[in-house]
Amino acid sequence: MDKVLVETTASIANFGPGFDTFGMCIDRPVDVIEARIESEPGIRIELGQNGFKVPLEPGSNTASIAAQEMLRLAGAGPIGVRLKITKGIRPGSGLGSSAASAVGGALGMAALLDVKDNRMILRAAAKGEGASSGAPHLDNVSPCLYGGFTAVVDSSDLRILKIQPPDLKIVVCLPEIIVETAKARKLVPGQFPIKTTISHVGWASGIIHGLMEGDVEMIASCIMDDIAVPARKGLIKGFDEARKRALGAGALSFSISGSGPAVFSLALDGHDDIGKAIVEGFEGAGVKSEYFIARPGNGARIIR
Repeated sequence: MDKVLVETTASIANFGPGFDTFGMCIDRPVDVIEARIESEPGIRIELGQNGFKVPLEPGSNTASIAAQEMLRLAGAGPIGVRLKITKGIRPGSGLGSSAASAVGGALGMAALLDVKDNRMILRAAAKGEGASSGAPHLDNVSPCLYGGFTAVVDSSDLRILKIQPPDLKIVVCLPEIIVETAKARKLVPGQFPIKTTISHVGWASGIIHGLMEGDVEMIASCIMDDIAVPARKGLIKGFDEARKRALGAGALSFSISGSGPAVFSLALDGHDDIGKAIVEGFEGAGVKSEYFIARPGNGARIIR
């Protein structure tokens, strides 16, 4: 195989109490990465049309870093590869943009090398993600690669629990704010009261149970966070008003996706009304935003 086209989707990390552990793949937006063999050794990057801009320097792009790591892990000799990235997931959105690029680079290179080991692909993607966020965490790359809902049981050993979620609808709203993941991570305190830890264990257990039972109300009731959200919501102007409007419109939950600024809500119905209410909440703070309705996604795939 000398050319492959890979599609990777956005993801919601943390998903409430699961800091650096929980992640939900969603079906939109998507990145498309074409990886093709070239005669000259080295990895080069090209931008596709109508996509967001990303670094063209291979040492600064999560897709090329992951592709290079895939080469190393596979023990392949020096080859030439061009990555054409059509970026549909806005960088700095909180929707796993850097992880999607990393998974695309790792999966594309793996396909060129005829490597089918998903754990190796995951490890390479984590290397790329770590270069962007400051730490090789798996809460975005694992749902992006595997699809559905994932929980990181052991990051060092790449032990990932995957659960197929019910066919729920997720209201996602993206304000016109940029939040740098590395900066947002520094805001989260390193120690927590025992009461906070106990609460998070309980909420996390409730989410796992709700996912396995298909109980959307149970899942939503446990999308709580006393660790990351209080530390990060100050980066998202209008957060409190948007939350108030969402719950008032019938949302069962409201939280930050990853590091933000994207926010998300679960509901049984009235999803568009909730999305419009969140947009109005941000507008009241002078922040433009847009919403969309997402469903759980199936993960990265080779288009051709």
